[in-house]
Amino acid sequence: MRILSLNCRGLGSAAAVRALREIQERNNPQVMFLSETHLNKEGAERLRVQTYMDEIIVAESDGRSGGLVMLWKNEVKLQEINIHTNYIDALVDGDDDETSWRLTGIYGEPSWENKYKTWERLRELHGLIEMRWVVIGDWNEILYSHEKEGGNPRPMQYMQAFRNALSDCGLEDLGYIGDTFTWRRKRSRRASGMRERLDRACSNETWAQLFPYACLSNQEGLRSDHRPILLDTEYYKATAMSRKVRRKRFEGKWLKEEGVGEVVQAAWDASLSENGGDVTRAVASVQKALHAWDGTVLKKTESQAKGFGETT
Repeated sequence: MRILSLNCRGLGSAAAVRALREIQERNNPQVMFLSETHLNKEGAERLRVQTYMDEIIVAESDGRSGGLVMLWKNEVKLQEINIHTNYIDALVDGDDDETSWRLTGIYGEPSWENKYKTWERLRELHGLIEMRWVVIGDWNEILYSHEKEGGNPRPMQYMQAFRNALSDCGLEDLGYIGDTFTWRRKRSRRASGMRERLDRACSNETWAQLFPYACLSNQEGLRSDHRPILLDTEYYKATAMSRKVRRKRFEGKWLKEEGVGEVVQAAWDASLSENGGDVTRAVASVQKALHAWDGTVLKKTESQAKGFGETT
């Protein structure tokens, strides 16, 4: 499953919707969580139609700021648990209780004096249900000082409050691939440039065990000052499966075969001569020669012997 999260900075214009559609077409998500939509229910429903999604949950904007939507396709079985101005909490149904899990889209309080409310609400959510859980969105805070570039240093107590909240809820940052920073403020006459990692996904251990191949990627943005982030629960599966292909190894049966010594000696001497005495390359050459010999000579001999036995 692919889950796209983006702080849109408003979706009231045709240009903003076009930018979102381009990001959507590039990543083909089954679920989208969008924050700062600035949309009421009617506007959110129009957006659902424009993005060709099947279902939607809406936390309405006050008309000037805020607004959250979670959209998904029918192939995903998703149902609402809780809605708040700062989050949409949902259940993703699996085939049974062992594969069902909880998805929360979060939008952290942007103002310094209210940041503690985000962590209080996260703890409240944690106390409601105990199950596999992933939280994704714009947290409006960084975990560590290296996640910020430019501007004044972030006060330590704010980052520590974020870390404490995650720890209390049994959540851990899933990491990322791509650019470190997900938000930027361009340099202007009045302000210096600044970049921060405000968008991320965090999960508990049981969710991570259910999706061992999951990966979060920080995508290229278009119109918003935030990058979209994409959580792909199967990202590393192809790589993991390719690594499970059986490695070629030394076969003990070769020691019983006549001619094995000659194969080893010939490959060893040739490699040392060609590669200036490089022992590592010589070992690799011997291994390659033995498997070639096994495939072209031994397997052929075994096949001939089997065929002879069947005709007598």
